[in-house]
Amino acid sequence: MARRNNLTIIIICFLIIVLFTACKAKEEAAGAKEAANSADQSNEENLEDTEDKENIPDENLPYIFPLTGEKTAEQPDMRPFGVMIENSAAARPQSGLYQADIVYEVLTEATITRFLAFYHSKQPEVIGPVRSARDYYLPLNNGYDAVYVSAGGSPDALAQIEQGFVDHISGLHYDGTYFTRSSERKAPHNMYTSYSALEEAFGKTGYESVYNFPELTFTDNLGEGTSDSLARAAEVEVVYGGASNNVQFRYDTEAERYLRYNGGQASEDLETGNPVAPKNVFIVAAPHKVIDDQGRRAIDLSGNGKGYLIQGGFLQEVDWENRDNQIIPVKDGNTVPFLSGQTWINIIPDEEGGLGNYVNIID
Repeated sequence: MARRNNLTIIIICFLIIVLFTACKAKEEAAGAKEAANSADQSNEENLEDTEDKENIPDENLPYIFPLTGEKTAEQPDMRPFGVMIENSAAARPQSGLYQADIVYEVLTEATITRFLAFYHSKQPEVIGPVRSARDYYLPLNNGYDAVYVSAGGSPDALAQIEQGFVDHISGLHYDGTYFTRSSERKAPHNMYTSYSALEEAFGKTGYESVYNFPELTFTDNLGEGTSDSLARAAEVEVVYGGASNNVQFRYDTEAERYLRYNGGQASEDLETGNPVAPKNVFIVAAPHKVIDDQGRRAIDLSGNGKGYLIQGGFLQEVDWENRDNQIIPVKDGNTVPFLSGQTWINIIPDEEGGLGNYVNIID
C-alpha cells in the first residue's frame, strides 16, 4: 500500500513539473513575439523618420548653399575647396566636375583650358586629374573663401603660394596619402583626390575653418515675361582656337540645363557617366597676354567688361564686374541673378571684334 502511494506521489510531481515547464515556455514565446513586434515597430518608425527627413519640401529647408542658391537642411559651415583640374585631351573624361558648384574655365597654354572647380554642396568620391596652379586663379579662389588645391604651378603662382596669398593644399606634398595616382593614365595626367581626403588634409593645415559666405544672388526662374526680351540660345559654342578644345553647350529642355561638350564629345563623369550640365553659362571677355616662351598668360580679371549670360535656353548681353574677386553679371548697374544650381564661367580673350570672335550662338 505504501509503495502504491509513493508511486502516485511521484506521478503527480512529474505532471506538475511538465505543466510548469510548458507554461513557462509559452510565456517566453509570447514575450519573444512581443519584443520582435516592438522591434519591428521601432524599425518602421525609424524608417519613416528617415524618409520624412529625406522628403522635406524645399520650402521647409532653412539654409542655402551659398555657391548654388540651393536649399539644404543643415547650415553649410565648411569652407569650399577650389581644385585645379586639367582639361587636356589626355585628362578627359574628368572625375567629379559635374558635382562642382562653380567652375571657371580659363586658357592656360596655347588653346588648352584648365578648370578651377569649387566643391561645397556636394562631396565627390573622385576629383581630378589635379594639375598645377596659375596666378590668375588665386584671387578667384579667395573670392569664395576657398582652400586652394593644386599640384605644382607656374613661377608666379608658386611665389604667391609661398607668400601665403592663399590657403593651399599641395597635391605634390601629399602625393600617396591624400592624393593618389591612377594606373590607367600616365603622369602628370593621373593625380586624383576626393572630398573626404581633402577634408582630412585640411585638418592637418591649421587654416581657419570659419567660412565667410560670399554674397551671390540667385533666383529659381527667369521671371515671367523676361524671355520675351532675350535672344534664344539652344546651343552656344566657345571657340578657343582648336577643334579638340572648343566647347559647346546644348540646352536640354527637359532637364532645363546646358549639356557641355568638349571637342564635340559629351563631358561625362569618368566613374558614373553623369553629364556636366550647368544651369548657368557665363561667358566673360577679359584682356589676355602671353608672357613667356612656354605660352603662359597674364589675364586681367581685376576690372570689368562685356559678357553673355546664358540661362534657360536664352541669352542676354551683360556687363561683368569683379566684386571682391567674384565675377558677377551686371545689367544697367544691377546684379543679374544666377539660376539656382551649377554655374560655369568661361573666360575668353577680349580682342577687337568683341565676344563675336570667340562665341557662336545657335537659336
